[in-house]
Amino acid sequence: MVDGGGAGGKLKLIIVDHHQLFRDCLASALAEQGRFDIVGKVSSGPEALDRLAQTRADLLLVALGATVGGVRGLIGEIEERFAPARVVLLGYDETEDEVLTCLEAGASGYLARSQSLPELCSALEAVARGETVCTPGVAHSLFARLARLGGERRRRDRLDYLTLTARELEILNLVGDGLNNQEIAGRLFLSVHTVKNHVHKILETLGVHSRWDAVRYAVEHGWIRDRRQR
Repeated sequence: MVDGGGAGGKLKLIIVDHHQLFRDCLASALAEQGRFDIVGKVSSGPEALDRLAQTRADLLLVALGATVGGVRGLIGEIEERFAPARVVLLGYDETEDEVLTCLEAGASGYLARSQSLPELCSALEAVARGETVCTPGVAHSLFARLARLGGERRRRDRLDYLTLTARELEILNLVGDGLNNQEIAGRLFLSVHTVKNHVHKILETLGVHSRWDAVRYAVEHGWIRDRRQR
């Protein structure tokens, strides 16, 4: 949570936008709300960093434009050098990928230029409290991306699973039950030598160093049940 360090406990805010008229108008409108101390109105990332070093502002309202890569770099600099200052993006027609790239870099929110002044003020104060704010469309995109990442991980896990044969998985499950090689051999009507070969192949395939590492790996990936929960 950011503590307002401006006059009268106001939140210190820097506005970053290429257009001077927009910066001046927005600064005037926000200042009239009585909740913000506008400590900077700048047109570029380097100017924003210089102003932030001088003022230790709580928030930066950064307009997105044609230089999304530059904004991403600015966010990284702020994260590294000026934490806990927070960045809120203000945009209009950026693609979802551009916005998500900046949010993943560390921005605390994304707002549309079409939002009302009261909505903007409330969002800035929410970010200062440690919350994350964004438009419904961006929120949907974030959840969709998380779902895709989860799906990709599940697919990778399934592919890993397919690297073990049915027999190897059966043996691994018995290892998880606490059986030694002799007991597994008796259970499956195999020679101890064959069981040892299967166990060695399991360890090699999974890239682990012990039987219990293999069991732990399988439990974590949902291939076998944790015997402690049976």
